Amino acid sequence: MASEDTSTPNAELPRQFSLFSAIALGFSITNSWLGYSGTLATPLTMGGSPTAFFGLIVASVASCFITAGFAELASAFPNNGGPYHYAFMVSGEKHRAPVAFVVGSLSVIAWSFGTASTAIICAQMTDRLVTIYHPGYTEAAWHTYLIYLAFVILTTTVVCALPRAIPRLEIVIFLCSFFGFVVSLVTVLTVQDHKQSAHSVFVDYENHTGWNDGTAFMIGTATCMYAYLAIDGATHIAEEVTDPSRNIPRAVGLTVLSGILTAIPWTIALLFCTTDHQAVASSPIPIYTVYLQATSSPPTATFFTAWMIFLFTGALLSNLVTTGRLAYAFAQSGGLPFSPFFAKTTNGMPMNATIGASTFIALYGLIYIGSTTAFNSFISMCILSLNVTYAIPQGIALFRGRENVLPKRSFTMGKYLGGFCNAFSVLWVSLITVLFCLPLSIPATAQDMNYVSVIITGFLALILAAWWGWKRQTFCEPRIKLEGPALSRDIEKVSTRGSDDSNRVKRIPRSEWVYCDE
Repeated sequence: MASEDTSTPNAELPRQFSLFSAIALGFSITNSWLGYSGTLATPLTMGGSPTAFFGLIVASVASCFITAGFAELASAFPNNGGPYHYAFMVSGEKHRAPVAFVVGSLSVIAWSFGTASTAIICAQMTDRLVTIYHPGYTEAAWHTYLIYLAFVILTTTVVCALPRAIPRLEIVIFLCSFFGFVVSLVTVLTVQDHKQSAHSVFVDYENHTGWNDGTAFMIGTATCMYAYLAIDGATHIAEEVTDPSRNIPRAVGLTVLSGILTAIPWTIALLFCTTDHQAVASSPIPIYTVYLQATSSPPTATFFTAWMIFLFTGALLSNLVTTGRLAYAFAQSGGLPFSPFFAKTTNGMPMNATIGASTFIALYGLIYIGSTTAFNSFISMCILSLNVTYAIPQGIALFRGRENVLPKRSFTMGKYLGGFCNAFSVLWVSLITVLFCLPLSIPATAQDMNYVSVIITGFLALILAAWWGWKRQTFCEPRIKLEGPALSRDIEKVSTRGSDDSNRVKRIPRSEWVYCDE
């Protein structure tokens, strides 16, 4: 452990997050037990209970290695930009700007889609809960969109109107989620008298996808990665945390650890207490069906489902907090359209960037009215893209030599374990990239085909076109001094335009930074 203080310098945002509130933010976003409840249907269709359980175990182990390598970068280069900033810092002089721009663009897009996925879960659960008590009500896509829009507007209003209360709100959301986990776990285990056998949960493999059992299991396992989606949440408040070089890695690591300690027990309880897994997999509200089978009480199932909606709303708020700060950081580098506008703060928060992100999310939701398949494909792209942004800087650091690119830092994995984590991250993300592009069942039709590969290829083409079209002339990024220990406190602002003096760093106070014009 190094003793150097690598705190983010000259922060424009107030340092209002404690370590606990940073952990609460990260947990509220990932919320592994809750998030996995919302996607449990897919692993169940890819092999039944064994895939739902063992797939989660594999995803948990993989996420631990990815998180460890990622947390080390967060300690070395604490910055609100997160992955794209790390990619810039570990890349060579010639390639750092385009690599950072691509990673940053993917990160902003993925976080926006991830936030949208949380909003649509809130909307779908609310809409479908109504159909249970009002059988005459006919669900329509535009109804769901209006509910989706209401959730987005509500949470955006809270984030923008109460910026100083956000850390306390995050702690409240965290405690509500933990309380909901404990009460749900105790309830389903004590009320259900006719539990599944261990053989049924851990051995009885049911694969009706058309894929062979091994492929079906791996696709299901890739889907289980949703339980640990957005582990970088805490990195995007680095400017608002004291001693971020120490506290951000702690927040990132404890986010995943708390996710594992809640998701695995909760999943075991669900699998033992549900009497018909296929009914859960085909249910419009899988978690409601789980509670109903476990308690045999519609009012109790409704209460817990409503509590889930409340928790997902809290997760949506946390997602918006983070997405706005990431967009703000990327705008400071000139990475967004109209970057000078989105790089401004109001009342100590990136209000323009937050409202801009919410507007994009609201407009994106219109796709749901036209095609739920297209909407869901964009969401799947979010899971893949976020993991790619975690792996790219780790892969670059490993390729260029960790000892050559990583500075002294508060948290270090060491030469061999750190190298293993970096290598594993690259290999695992490469594997799930392929898996995420496969359809869930074969033969596939136009309605259930997986369009993730088409979507991510299209976005990469747009990102590269933007870079070569105009962003390579305007994209800027904080940079550390090239000579001596690469400490985060030595960050400078430099242009990426090539010059003969590219290795000479001019100190420019943050107050004098000029944001790149479009």
